[in-house]
Amino acid sequence: MFFLWRVWRAALRPDAIYTGILLFAVILGLTLFNARKKLPFLPLVKASTWLQIHIYAGWFCLFVFLLHIRFRVPMGVFETVLALVFCVVILSGFFGLFISRDLPARMARSGEPLLYERIPAFRLRIQRAVEELVRQAERETESSTLGNFYVQYLRDFFIHRPSAFSALRRGERNWHALLAETNALDRYLNEREKAIATEIRDWIETKHNLDFQYASQRLLKFWLFVHIPFTYSLILLGLAHGILAMLYAGRW
Repeated sequence: MFFLWRVWRAALRPDAIYTGILLFAVILGLTLFNARKKLPFLPLVKASTWLQIHIYAGWFCLFVFLLHIRFRVPMGVFETVLALVFCVVILSGFFGLFISRDLPARMARSGEPLLYERIPAFRLRIQRAVEELVRQAERETESSTLGNFYVQYLRDFFIHRPSAFSALRRGERNWHALLAETNALDRYLNEREKAIATEIRDWIETKHNLDFQYASQRLLKFWLFVHIPFTYSLILLGLAHGILAMLYAGRW
């Protein structure tokens, strides 16, 4: 492609028009991947094959774009907006590629897959189970140690709803710090309270895994709400850009 581009330029051919048409055609082809996912019943190429084509075509699209702008910063408001929209589409595509390869494997290690819509109900169930354990400890031991600890350290953790981007954090310092605080509490507990504290630690781990599942699924949904709308915006802006370029070039 680079060789052809150099030949076109050396022959004083309208290389910007050629690369622009090619770029627009590749973007339309990439958009077909979303249509393919919505029509799984048709006897077309496998979705996994389409995905590989989509990835390689995306890299090729970026290279053609650089050729089209001749490796320079776009000039003018319309060109700048068009280039920025293109960059959002490309960057969100690369980001989606990264998380779609990274998160599913980590989600599998964090426990059984859960329906996204049911996760808030699971979170509430866990919170209520821990609160019941704390009340049980107070009734059976007539001690408020676990109750005070829950209010000070655990309540915010069990109520907290993680952001989508928290799935990208590989560090687990907050979770381990919470477990460490719970372990350190054992020195102030009697045997019955220690047994209940062990159950609470299990719920802490369950909540941690649930939060990761929730954040990962949110992120896997969220990036599509950026990538797909900007892709269709890019097609409309690119079509307008192509028409204007052909008119001013005297091709129409």
